[in-house]
Amino acid sequence: MVLFVLFNFILVFGTSALKNLVVLQIENIGWSDLGVYSPWQRDTPHIDALARSSLVLDNLYSETSSSASQAAYLTGKLPASWGFYSSNNAESTEIHEDSSFSLPTENPVTPQKLPSHDSKFVGRWYLGQRPEANPINYGFKYFYGYVSDRSSKYDNLRYPNPGLYRNRNLFARFFGTPNDPLVGNIENKTSSLTQAFYDEAKTFILKSANGRKNFYLHCSLDALSHPVYRSKQFINSSSDTRSTDFGDALRETDDFVGKLVQLLANQGLLNSTVIALFAGSTAQASLFNGGLNYPFSGEAGDSTEGGVRVPGLIRIPDRIPSHRSQQAMNLADMHHTLLSLASPYSDGCQVSNPCIREGMDLSRYLLEGRSVRRIVAIYRGRTLMALRVGRYKAHQYSLANYVPGQYLGSLTSYDLRNITNFPIVYDVVTDPSERFFIGDGFGTSSPRYKADVAEVMGNLATVKAAMKPTITGGLLNECNVVYREWSPPGCATFELCLPPPESKLEMCTIPPYYG
Repeated sequence: MVLFVLFNFILVFGTSALKNLVVLQIENIGWSDLGVYSPWQRDTPHIDALARSSLVLDNLYSETSSSASQAAYLTGKLPASWGFYSSNNAESTEIHEDSSFSLPTENPVTPQKLPSHDSKFVGRWYLGQRPEANPINYGFKYFYGYVSDRSSKYDNLRYPNPGLYRNRNLFARFFGTPNDPLVGNIENKTSSLTQAFYDEAKTFILKSANGRKNFYLHCSLDALSHPVYRSKQFINSSSDTRSTDFGDALRETDDFVGKLVQLLANQGLLNSTVIALFAGSTAQASLFNGGLNYPFSGEAGDSTEGGVRVPGLIRIPDRIPSHRSQQAMNLADMHHTLLSLASPYSDGCQVSNPCIREGMDLSRYLLEGRSVRRIVAIYRGRTLMALRVGRYKAHQYSLANYVPGQYLGSLTSYDLRNITNFPIVYDVVTDPSERFFIGDGFGTSSPRYKADVAEVMGNLATVKAAMKPTITGGLLNECNVVYREWSPPGCATFELCLPPPESKLEMCTIPPYYG
């Protein structure tokens, strides 16, 4: 559910050093939504133009939920390694709106590793809705956005109307304000939020640039998540291509990227700027108003390639020539790689180690146009679903939604299915859709299964051994209805406080999946 764009600005003092960092995270976008991966698509001309001068990442992996992806990127660690799961529902990493979760203080996040930078988070914060979980508490100096799912299930009795925040304080609520020019009418898929987020980003960049201060900007856009939204001026803007609400929202998201790049150019910053764009989750391909993950099967939330293999690119002027990289990497790797590019700070796992729990600094290999063998462990909560090593991917558990026109007999399952006795292995280089597993029809007697899968199986054991000490109690267990957004800081100023119900502490169940 999620896309990230990073802007790192370079100053040259004998050696190149990046000055500023901006992350744009866009939810629920797939390979086939971008022209750089699908040349027949025409909805993202600005992103495609950016890609033509960038390093395009062909093997970038997200986590199986937007919350987990944001946690992986910000901490630089595999979320399962520090308790980002529920003990009673191993497959769940979506955070309840009544969850007690907040990021553990022992895991410093990106802005805390860049203390000299001004920092701002704009958009959807996926890592807890309580005041204790606010981005301001984790090194961001400014925050503008929201912290809960924006579905219209609120009744102000069990579910409060979700709010918008500036820094720590709530200043508006989503629903019941049809004349609010900012919120618009989310239920009818219209809102000016994307434009508001751009205005906030622009103001922050100009203020920091005029003050000659280093800055880190993280934008998290979820206009493409169900239910999608777009501003009035973009209604029917995709009539010449998809002619859907999703297509309209995609056009506006691409416009956001284009305007931000143009802003950098106008300020004379583009030629000293590193731009990285990547998704934190893939498209919700089973929905009419969803994106496309072709050539992969599955959708956001699955452990198939269509559920975790996301688009990404990095532009570093004068340092990385435009080309496609086959380097396998996850979002924890992206954290350390970008920190290394943006500052002298680098604490990523070394290549000589298996690097299971920690992300790896891959900047050296990207800069030199080389690849290093990387183990990509795909978790859903505390359950090791699959493992990618080299060209092979082994599934231990299956849980994949049915996408119209796709049926993976080996993997499609609405319930978590244990296949550890006979892991299903694919060559995802020649078979990215995961339709023909190795050994099909012959089972473990297949010579290729025996010959090619041995290393993959050995690495499965390595991952399990490395992770076993960390799989204890989960941090997504405790829920209480009073933790929802009833009376957050600032609500009294705008007469937006709501009376909380009676406290009821309980174990969290599996939340509804919204992407």
